[in-house]
Formats: sequence, structure tokens, C-alpha cells
Amino acid sequence: MGRGESKFSMEIKDIIEHLKHSLEQLRDDASVTQFTGGTFSAWKGNVRAILLNGLGNRANLLLYQFDMATRFLPMPESVVIPGYQEIDYEYIFEHKLPNVKTTLENIIWQLETFGEPYVPPKGEGNIPKAFIAHGPMSNSLESLRRFLTTLGIQPLVIEEEPSEGRSVNEQVEFHLEEADCAIVLGTADDKELKDGKLYPRRNVCIEIGRFQERFPNRIIYLLEEGTSLPANVNEKVHERFSQGSMDKAFIKTALELRAFGLLRALRIEKE
Repeated sequence: MGRGESKFSMEIKDIIEHLKHSLEQLRDDASVTQFTGGTFSAWKGNVRAILLNGLGNRANLLLYQFDMATRFLPMPESVVIPGYQEIDYEYIFEHKLPNVKTTLENIIWQLETFGEPYVPPKGEGNIPKAFIAHGPMSNSLESLRRFLTTLGIQPLVIEEEPSEGRSVNEQVEFHLEEADCAIVLGTADDKELKDGKLYPRRNVCIEIGRFQERFPNRIIYLLEEGTSLPANVNEKVHERFSQGSMDKAFIKTALELRAFGLLRALRIEKE
């Protein structure tokens, strides 16, 4: 890019403008955020069309972020499964809308900051993947997933990957095989009666052992404030976080991914 040239092509400027208009609709148009009526479906399709028509295959990473945020939205008004309580999908819809707004803001920020999305050249390989061991669904997991996607790393969250008939153990092994590194997201889930300390969910502790066999030098440990690791991994270097702030954890994650050789260096042209 030479001096005096515009930071973005007209194409990128137009895409940003259209996305900002869609964001305003989500903020201000009550019909878009209604659970019924089909307006949200039309809004969602329009955002996807903006990215696809403007960027083509360069939109893949941004579409992945958007599709993860809007996954299963909109949903049927209610579903009754024998033996289970009725699922309140309207509540889920309203609960997920703030994340949709945040994700679209993040996509706009990426386009404004970096311009055209990065597409690996032929022969460079697929997008790097990070297997995340975690407890219950939480704000920290959602934030980590968005952060990784922004960096160009595909987060592998087992519950959201197609199982194709595999058992739980087979599903874990299958995705461990395709992962390039692992991230332990240890949240305060289980209280040990003997010592009274809070530990990550048991499945997380089990997966740490698998990680140490598969990625001995490619594991990132993130631990919620007030949570302890099992004694056999307590000596590992980790970064603390809270559900309200993950800034230090994100810095730790980015530095480790760079050291693993998985994080592409981003260079921003000065105007």
C-alpha cells in the first residue's frame, strides 16, 4: 500500500457501512429482536449475504464467527420432549441476542482494523485448531471462543461439533487428533469435601491428562480466580481470570499461540 492510498478498498468500506446499518437495526428496530414473526431470520440472512457478496471465500472466518453467535437462532417457540420440561426457547433467544450484537461489533472492528480478512494461500494448510477443555457453558468460554476466532484460530468445543455416531470418548479422541494445541479453561465448578477447595469439572481434569500426552508443550492453562488445579498439574504455569475480565488470560493465550507458531503476525499499515 503506497502513501496517500486509502486504507480500504471501496468494497470494504461498503461492507462496513452495510454491517453498521444492520447493527443499528439490531439495536433500534424492535421487530428484529422479536422472537416471532420471522424478522430476525431475514436480518440474519441479510448479514450473511453482505459478507458473502462482498468478500466471497474471504468471508469464511467472519461467517464462522457470525454463525456461531446466531447458531440455533431463531428457534421454535417451544419444544416438549417426553420426560423433560418444556424448553423455553424464547428465553434462550433473548439471552443470546446481546452476544449476537457483540459479535457483529467485533466483525466490524476487524474489517476496520485489518481490512480484507486473511485467507491462507494454497499449500499453507488449514486454519489452526485449539481444543478447549471446559466445564459448564459460561461467559468465559464464549469470550475465549470469540477471541480465538478473531485471531484466526478455530476453537474446538466438543459439545458443538457433529458426533457422526461416535461415543463421547471417540468424539474427544477424534477432535484431539485434528487439534494443534489445547486450552484448559478451569472454572470454579466442583468443591472437594476433603480440603474445601474449588476445582474444575472432573472431565476437565481427565482431559488435562490426555493433553499432556498429546500436546506436552502446547497446552495453555487458564484458571478462574479461587479455583485450584489437581495436585499433579499444580506446578504448571497458568493465568488467572474472572468471569468479568479475561484480559490477562487473552494476552497469555496470544503469547503462547505465537510461541507455538500458530498465530499469524498481523501488521497494520500506518496512514
